[in-house]
Amino acid sequence: MLEMIEPYAPTSVQLNVLLTNTGKDQPHTNMEILKKTISALAVALLICSTAAQAQYNTANLTPVVGKETNASYTCEKLRLYPIIANDVFREAHKDIGQSVPMNKALADGRLKVSEKEGGGTVNTLQAKNTSTDTIYLMQGEVVVGGKQDRMLAQDVLIPPGATMDIGAFCVEHGRWSEGGTGKGFNNTAGVVPQEVRKAAAVQKDQSEVWDKVAKNVAKHDANAPSGSYVDVTRDEKFAKAQKQYKDRLGRLPQSVKHIVGVVAVTGDRVVGCDVFATEDMFAQAFPQLIDAYIAEALSNGSEVTMSDAAIQEYFKELFENEKALEEKTNGNGYLFKQEGKTYRISSF
Repeated sequence: MLEMIEPYAPTSVQLNVLLTNTGKDQPHTNMEILKKTISALAVALLICSTAAQAQYNTANLTPVVGKETNASYTCEKLRLYPIIANDVFREAHKDIGQSVPMNKALADGRLKVSEKEGGGTVNTLQAKNTSTDTIYLMQGEVVVGGKQDRMLAQDVLIPPGATMDIGAFCVEHGRWSEGGTGKGFNNTAGVVPQEVRKAAAVQKDQSEVWDKVAKNVAKHDANAPSGSYVDVTRDEKFAKAQKQYKDRLGRLPQSVKHIVGVVAVTGDRVVGCDVFATEDMFAQAFPQLIDAYIAEALSNGSEVTMSDAAIQEYFKELFENEKALEEKTNGNGYLFKQEGKTYRISSF
């Protein structure tokens, strides 16, 4: 991060002297004023230039296309195109900070997720960070337990020691009673399919979420007495196919240098694009995020036929101008910003 330097501001008297004095009386003083003024202007220009260059745009982010990508990152009905960040983007986001993903924090006790006190409510959960780490919760992630399984409605960064209310959607229509974990949630089940994510992020409609979940349950003929999406992931046939995809594509973050996101394709269409502020954030999120792409491929996919040129055109259209990203993702995606920083961009 650039150090902010207080710019030198000459007074009107000094400026007048600088402009009118011949330099014979005070050449040294005038030269010092001029040097400081030029230096301040240079710093201001550098700061503005760096801020502009560090955007989420095609100048800093590039999709990797070609035969190697097609061969290495395709499995059955799904292909992932890595998105790599240049030096300017990485430098600008190097101080974004470290965070722990929800699945790890929930598993080792650093994060406690439970129904709200007073009986609970479908669309709100309570999350408590018991650790000294910042914990990252991702939109679309499923938590298992409580009175019914839920998916998170938005991305959240929970500071050390903080307790927060978290927006959620139910993904288990047929249950409203405490299970073996009581009010708590002690497990995760990846990220819901893209169409369910979209119903939550765009329509923001619980009925739409239930409808999309029900269609997934029916499509995979899963044994789901309470209509939970989690039962789809536990279905033997689905789980076997999901493992095949993960075995093939799961090492992507470790295989590509400077990767911060992916474009996911099935058939002749893009089913999703997710880009993060840092390589670490992407690497931490990917094991859960890939579940959404796999589920979409298994539910509605076909052999990949989309051309590299079409991928590049899609990417250019989406990331040509960062200022337009919020408008482009509104209604067809999701943008996570906090305290003026953009941490994640999703397009469904």
